[in-house]
Amino acid sequence: MVEIDRQASIQIQDEHVPGFLMHYKEDHSPMSIFHRHLGYEIVWLKDGEALYVFEEKVYRLKKNTILLFKSSEFHRVSLKEDAVYERVVVMFTEDFLSFNHPVLSGFSGFLDQLPSPHFMLDLFVWHTEKLEVIMDNLLYEYENKDNWQQSAALELYLLELLLFICREIKDENKRGHHLTIEQQQANPVAVHDKIIRVINDVWNRDWSLDDIAQRLHLNKYYLCHFFKKEFGVTIHEYILQRRIFEANKLLTDTETPVHRIAEYVGFMSASSFIRRYKEKTGVTPNQYRKKQERIRRNMR
Repeated sequence: MVEIDRQASIQIQDEHVPGFLMHYKEDHSPMSIFHRHLGYEIVWLKDGEALYVFEEKVYRLKKNTILLFKSSEFHRVSLKEDAVYERVVVMFTEDFLSFNHPVLSGFSGFLDQLPSPHFMLDLFVWHTEKLEVIMDNLLYEYENKDNWQQSAALELYLLELLLFICREIKDENKRGHHLTIEQQQANPVAVHDKIIRVINDVWNRDWSLDDIAQRLHLNKYYLCHFFKKEFGVTIHEYILQRRIFEANKLLTDTETPVHRIAEYVGFMSASSFIRRYKEKTGVTPNQYRKKQERIRRNMR
């Protein structure tokens, strides 16, 4: 099924217009870089597997798992070439709803109380049928913009989805499905988490592959092969993407001079930062900043 993007009002790469976006995909076309956007994201993996990478946490999604997270978190999807990847994605901002509902407050409050605002939920097989109905209703309304009171219907079905998810989380907590220390250590993404944490500790400093490998107690050649295979990019590319991501936040949210931003994100000089930034984004840092300023003015 092709991606549906009517009414798409959430822009990737730090841009934001209040709204709601939903799509169903079966192809291998995730965002190729780390990115962020305001609001929340709900990913239901209907089949296959995928690696979702955050700043200090990695999740391996499998069939009938749901991943919830704040979309402002630095994130990326990594896929294996031969793996199935069938998913439904819902993105929304709080101001999409015309009123402040306690279900939304409960959903956002749950994410806020976590050490990091993302959470993976495994569904029981017999619960997926109810989720399928809710998602089908959302997709139907989303596709048919001429429906009477379409926006109101989308709000109702979105709230039903949040209610379903929050109840699943509470039921899971009641069942006491918490991992023991031994289970946590056997977690298939535990190594991924360790690698990401070490790399994110050095992303804006002078770093060497030898130092990272030593801290992880891994052979550096094995580390390079493993990282590229699992995360879809090299360690060097990951760090560069992180630097540009952090630079974008400063360019958008502050008036920090470009040369100071270059220093903060780990470049030796402003000129090398500007050159690499333009190579990766197609624009200079100042051009990006001016574009964000225009977007903010247009939103007022």
